[in-house]
Amino acid sequence: SELHEFFMSNATEKGGLNHIQYNSEVVEVKRAADYDETGRWIVSVKNTLSGEVTSDTYDGVAICAGRINVPKWPSYESQVKFKGKIIHSHSVKGGAPYEKKNVVVVGMGCSGLDAAAEISSVAKQVYLSTRTGAHVLNRVGPDGLPIDYALARRYITFLIDLLPANLLSWLLETVLIDPKASSNLYAVKPKFHVLSKDPVLNDHLASKLLSGSIIQKRDISKFTENGVLLEGESSVTEAEVVIMATGYPWKFPFLEEDIRTEMENQLTLYKCTWYPDLKHSTLAFVGFFLPFGPSFPMGEMQCRWVAQVFAGNLKLPSKETMMDDIKKRLEINEQRYAPCSKQGVRVDYTQFLVEIAELIGAKPNFYKMLFTDPQLWFKLIFGPSVSYQYRLQGPHPWEGAREAIMK
Repeated sequence: SELHEFFMSNATEKGGLNHIQYNSEVVEVKRAADYDETGRWIVSVKNTLSGEVTSDTYDGVAICAGRINVPKWPSYESQVKFKGKIIHSHSVKGGAPYEKKNVVVVGMGCSGLDAAAEISSVAKQVYLSTRTGAHVLNRVGPDGLPIDYALARRYITFLIDLLPANLLSWLLETVLIDPKASSNLYAVKPKFHVLSKDPVLNDHLASKLLSGSIIQKRDISKFTENGVLLEGESSVTEAEVVIMATGYPWKFPFLEEDIRTEMENQLTLYKCTWYPDLKHSTLAFVGFFLPFGPSFPMGEMQCRWVAQVFAGNLKLPSKETMMDDIKKRLEINEQRYAPCSKQGVRVDYTQFLVEIAELIGAKPNFYKMLFTDPQLWFKLIFGPSVSYQYRLQGPHPWEGAREAIMK
């Protein structure tokens, strides 16, 4: 894919591939014997070809294992009686295996809708099972622009910070979403506003519902031998395959028990990056957030911050200050979002970037820019919130950043 080619070309050009150790599984990350004095970690790695385990000591460790790797499996009444196939959306690789079959897809997130839309082209019938429904955004936004390119703009960020979330959600639903595909099309109406859950994007659901190739249903009540019984229905919905598009728990089996328990249960992280109970800032988590907006720029910003802290150029605040920040984010998110076990790591795209950019000195000086470069100022306020703006200054600036923004 184009994205893969981009990653590989950059890694090759910068020599990054030389620093990757392949066929390796991290089995343990633990504090070294001298951790209290040095902050160092012992990392044990198993060679997946030979089975040999080796250990080395490191001054810093960044956990970048990804948040979409361990499927979450729900359990339903009489599930063991089902004679068909139950898989997770993580394992769906094309629609061919589902040709002329009745398929139930459980979950109305992005992966569930992608699986349902693709499979419906060849399946006999696809049923989309959901507990709460969802407002579905098209990837194509106003004027034919990508939806995030059109909406992720700083002046809109001001509205998000100023207006009540429910009011802004109502505006988005009324002006942007419903005119293209009204939620009245759905058998299960969305229970929560668009800004109260993870964003759901799909360009095909509305047409699939209209054509009948996808039929929306409520949650599964129980399994039978040849299908499922859905809430509010008395007859069995026959199915040969059930696909669980039910998300992913975040697991860290290689961490020490005290850290692992906290991370898997509470995700107590300062700005989604640092565990505040550690004595030294030598263990970082990158990419473990639930974003309303593009993930890659946010992960890049985390990496820049982690690199500066590991290099000793920046220090973290006190534990008390970090805990106050964590509690504040949690309180705000609990007011805005539907109940969720990962409430403390929900973030908005521009706001999160600005938070960290300010810490590393990469936040643009808008007041100064208004007088010295008003064209650039206008572009940053009203144009797309591209990540080039955080290369205008700070660590590792890019001389081509302004030109890229203006284009």
